[in-house]
Amino acid sequence: MKPHVLLAAVTAACAVAAPAAAQDVAADTAAAVRAADTAFAARAQSVPTAQAFREFMDETDGLQFDGAKPVRGAAAIYELMGGDQPPRSRLEWHVTDAWGSKGGDMGVTTGVWKSTSMSGARPPLTGRYVTVWRRNAKGEWKGLIDIGNADTPSQPAAAPAPATSPPN
Repeated sequence: MKPHVLLAAVTAACAVAAPAAAQDVAADTAAAVRAADTAFAARAQSVPTAQAFREFMDETDGLQFDGAKPVRGAAAIYELMGGDQPPRSRLEWHVTDAWGSKGGDMGVTTGVWKSTSMSGARPPLTGRYVTVWRRNAKGEWKGLIDIGNADTPSQPAAAPAPATSPPN
C-alpha cells in the first residue's frame, strides 16, 4: 500500500473510532456519577443527611443552593444542613438519569427526592434535583453543584357550589 493511501486509511479509521471512544468515555462517566449519587443517597440513610453532604460534596468548591445565596464548601453545607444537631427531617432521593462528559472528569445526575419531618409536623415534601459531579485529583466523585426544587403543592379540591333551589 502506498504511504499516502495508508495514511488516509489510518486517518479515516481514527475519525470513526474517536467518536465511538468519546461516547464510551461519556457512558462510563455517566455510570460512575450514577453510582456516586446512589452511594451518596445510601450514605444519607445510614448517617445524618448533613454528614453525608459533608462527605460527598466538594470540600472547597461544592455549592448548595438554599434560598437566595448559595453556600460554598462541604463544611459550610454541613452547617447549613444542621451540622451536629439531631436531624429534623429525613431526606431520601434516587437518581433517574445521568450524563457524563467525553473528557471523563464531569457528570450530571438528576432525580427525585422526598423530605419527611421526623416529628410529623408537616406532610412530606417531594421534588426534583440536579447534581453536577467532578472527579477530584484522588479520582473521587464529589458534588460540585446541588440544586433541589420542591414540587408544587397540590391544591385542595374546590368545594362544590352550594345547591340552589329553582325559583318558584
